Amino acid sequence: MKRFQSLFVVAALFLMACTSDPYKAAIKGSSDVSQAVSSAIKITAAYYSAGTFNDAQKAKAAAVFTVVTDCNMTFRKAVVGVHNAGQTSVQAFLPIADAFVVCTQRAPQVQNDAKLKETLHAVDTAIQGVRLAIASAKGTKP
Repeated sequence: MKRFQSLFVVAALFLMACTSDPYKAAIKGSSDVSQAVSSAIKITAAYYSAGTFNDAQKAKAAAVFTVVTDCNMTFRKAVVGVHNAGQTSVQAFLPIADAFVVCTQRAPQVQNDAKLKETLHAVDTAIQGVRLAIASAKGTKP
């Protein structure tokens, strides 16, 4: 399972870094975060069904997924707004990415639960990769 998550993260970061402009990088990053959450939900459901996760772990994971999804929707809306305003520079999108990362930090912390931390690792990596992808985009720079 850990190997699958690592491969997913590497592939997502590679794809995000290959985008042609900051807007596309941001939208791709948002999509990758959504996919990571979707995968983590499936893993959580499988673990819960198998008895690997208890009710408290399932609830904490669900709370994390809710926060990340809400933050991702806010991020995507802001990115579309900047794009529709005609802004194309990397610097126009970086503050939105930073706000996204800060927003997701409201999620319940799972450092003391190794099983939850491992399950949510790909989600966290995808979130952190959004800023990197935008910064690496080939869009206009002031």
